[in-house]
Amino acid sequence: MPPPVVLPEAVSPDAGSTVPPRAIGTEAPTDARASSVEASNSAESLPLSQPSEIQSHDTDTSAQASRPEASETPPPDATNKPTEPPSTVVRGSRPTQSAAEVTLGRDILDAAPRTSAVDLLRAVPGLVASQHSGEGKAHQLFLRGFDALHGQDVELDVGGLPVNEVSHIHALGYADTNFVIPEVVRSLEVTEGSYRASQGDFAVAGTVRMDLGVEEPGVRLAGTLGQYGQRRLVVTVRPGDDPGTFAAVELGQGDGYGTQRGYGRASLLAQATQRVGDGLTVRVLGGSYVTRFDSPGVVREDDLLAGRSTFFSSSMARQGGNVTRHQLLLGVELPRSGKGRTKLEVFGVLSDLRLRNNFTGYRVDDRGDGLEQTNDGTTLGARAEHRRNVTMLSRPVALELGLGARRDGVTQTQRRYRESDGTFFADEVDARITQTDVWGWAEARMPLGRWSLRLGGRADALGVEVFDALAFSDPRFYDGRGYARSAFGMHLGAKAGVEYTLGESADAWRFFASYGDGFRSPQARSLSEGERAPFVSVKGVELGARRDGERWAAQLSLFGSQVANDFFFDHTVGTTVYTGETLRSGVSASVQARPVHGLVAAVSATVAHAYVTATDTLLPYFAPLVARADVGWERPVSWVWLGGTGATLSVGTGLTFIGPRPLPFDERSSTVFLADAYTAVRRGELGLKLEVKNLLDSRWRDGEFVYSSRFDPESVPSLVPARHFTAGSPRMASLTLEVHL
Repeated sequence: MPPPVVLPEAVSPDAGSTVPPRAIGTEAPTDARASSVEASNSAESLPLSQPSEIQSHDTDTSAQASRPEASETPPPDATNKPTEPPSTVVRGSRPTQSAAEVTLGRDILDAAPRTSAVDLLRAVPGLVASQHSGEGKAHQLFLRGFDALHGQDVELDVGGLPVNEVSHIHALGYADTNFVIPEVVRSLEVTEGSYRASQGDFAVAGTVRMDLGVEEPGVRLAGTLGQYGQRRLVVTVRPGDDPGTFAAVELGQGDGYGTQRGYGRASLLAQATQRVGDGLTVRVLGGSYVTRFDSPGVVREDDLLAGRSTFFSSSMARQGGNVTRHQLLLGVELPRSGKGRTKLEVFGVLSDLRLRNNFTGYRVDDRGDGLEQTNDGTTLGARAEHRRNVTMLSRPVALELGLGARRDGVTQTQRRYRESDGTFFADEVDARITQTDVWGWAEARMPLGRWSLRLGGRADALGVEVFDALAFSDPRFYDGRGYARSAFGMHLGAKAGVEYTLGESADAWRFFASYGDGFRSPQARSLSEGERAPFVSVKGVELGARRDGERWAAQLSLFGSQVANDFFFDHTVGTTVYTGETLRSGVSASVQARPVHGLVAAVSATVAHAYVTATDTLLPYFAPLVARADVGWERPVSWVWLGGTGATLSVGTGLTFIGPRPLPFDERSSTVFLADAYTAVRRGELGLKLEVKNLLDSRWRDGEFVYSSRFDPESVPSLVPARHFTAGSPRMASLTLEVHL
């Protein structure tokens, strides 16, 4: 999408096994063994999509529980001292407490081709991820009637590391997940809506957390060759029994399916968990990522119809950018204290972006409208979480508490460059920002027979300091240069829920009513001196039901949200437009099924409606209808040419349907239907996989916009809006050879 024209505060637009908890071989603390067998038995008997109550938050090491089948002891050593029985750690997410919470396990993620992080995100019910500016830029996200741009309304977390960047030059909440190696993502934990107290900044439409780990021990090498110069090498190493201890590297390169679409990238992710001392568990997660990519821009619809452009043409040269990201997280889980469990984490992220875009050609300036944006960010943070069971009013209560702080330092610039030689002719932004968020939250759940009540709350305090080097720099009016300002604000949010269980069995239907206040922090450069930082607050409600069973699980929810002072990027004027109150509503349904061994299916559909209450007009660009189906099948085969028995055949498909989206001036986008498929065979250490994306070779538009532009500098300038689009990828086939050692 085209970036803002001049305003510095503008937001830039371009956005199988059926046992749910996996057991892994890490020794449990000795003081927990007496009670851990019972906990383990109950955890392993839980149905699909219903994580164990003893599990810890997100992807971290959870409560330890030994399994009866792992209790055999090896022969005693030379001193005849008996050895301790080995045991395991059960990992998973906190129990589901609303209708729309869902966990997508690795079997579902493996049901369709997943060669990038965005392929993983597209499995989330109702989520649309648009990639319209090259292989290295953050995707534009749409969920539950929200056009989340590049992340301003969807909170993303990878292994405990925050992804959303505050006050980013290109888009508020900018969330680039391209550093994620899809092969090391064990599951996606999704909370649509903002109904949990642990959900923080940008958790407006929902939160997606990626749990990291490698399923198969040993070394896996995968080399891919594909159309349009695709080359990819992935190496994963899991040295022991713990899937959470691994190292992985990805190298990728491609020419792209048209001009200005080449890219190259490298990513490293490594994680280790280790029990230290008596019950203390340490987790370390680190990674580095670098990419360089080109961007094609947009195609005017009238140029395509007149034959002046092809479907895969690029609009302007010099578009693209480069990104680096380095990150480190250190977490410890303290020994159990009675019925309580405490987790501490510290993390740091270094990221930088240099991006060149020109979506309007020569509409504003005869030298060109190209913008180069840079954003260098440093994030340091810490958080603590504590869980315990207490008794209140003679009833058991599950209590969760959290504290945290995050400090972001950002240096950002925005300059205009000439299309003729790439030199700069105007500086528009040169700012340094320090933004600090301190938060605390609490949530309690009390069972009352078949009923359960959940109450919670969250408080965030935000302090911002901004130095704008270009403010007041015109000598005709001011004799100073630069301007510093600071602001402070608080956001208080309530969370509540009621649950009713229809029966006593673990797979009984459960009915929910949920309420939650979500929020997004402001763009720092838009704040004035001493201003109370105006958080965008969103009130959300949901009514729904869910069933979690071993063979199938289902969710159905009716949702609604109200934003008091919303905004969106208007391409007709090239800046952010504040709309006042907006309302969103809709219905979402999803089903996960594993009817027979080896067959898995996940199907979802979301219908949404979003409008401005003052004018009763639809908000542009949101997705009114999104449907997704992922189906995978795996079975043993005994073909002679594969050496007889011991081989496995896998096939799978991913289907996506996106209904027409509203555009400015009462226009609608085209319908999108995509089919991806793969087939794979493996025998012993060797495997071969054929993947085809856009199997039907649809000519689809990844993004469609209506605004004015002038790409021919010799033409007469005009502000008449025109239709533009970014081309989605054609059919792309690739072949992967895997070696397992």
